[in-house]
Amino acid sequence: MAKLCTVCSEAASKYKCPNCEAGYCSVGCFRIHKSEPCVSSADRRATVQSNSVKTELKHNSSHDSNNEEDDDDEEKQHRLTLEDLKRLDNSVPVKEMLTDPRLRTLLEAVRRDSNPTQSIRVHRQRSDFEQLVQAMLDATSGHS
Repeated sequence: MAKLCTVCSEAASKYKCPNCEAGYCSVGCFRIHKSEPCVSSADRRATVQSNSVKTELKHNSSHDSNNEEDDDDEEKQHRLTLEDLKRLDNSVPVKEMLTDPRLRTLLEAVRRDSNPTQSIRVHRQRSDFEQLVQAMLDATSGHS
């Protein structure tokens, strides 16, 4: 049975990275792989699931200009204040969740995405990411 691409997890891997031997299926997946530092095989297994989410994001990222304007307005409306940032910094549940390398990888994917709002919407379908979002909301609303 052929191994799946470590980047998209959709197609069989035809090629291997010369540095870390991660399998990938295409030039596009190779470019995505090379955009991040190579990781060990144990770390790579932990990120395979998040990479499949990246692929899903690419398929769902076509928006018209009205949606993009709405996203910009929504982003401005939800900017964190200095007080919110302090609450996040002092939140034990948030700090504990951020020790999970998979969540850190997902957050990095959101940060790098050209449409972070859409990226967050997609990632919130994952229970671990949604728990982090809820912990952050609890911390910033003053419930912690």
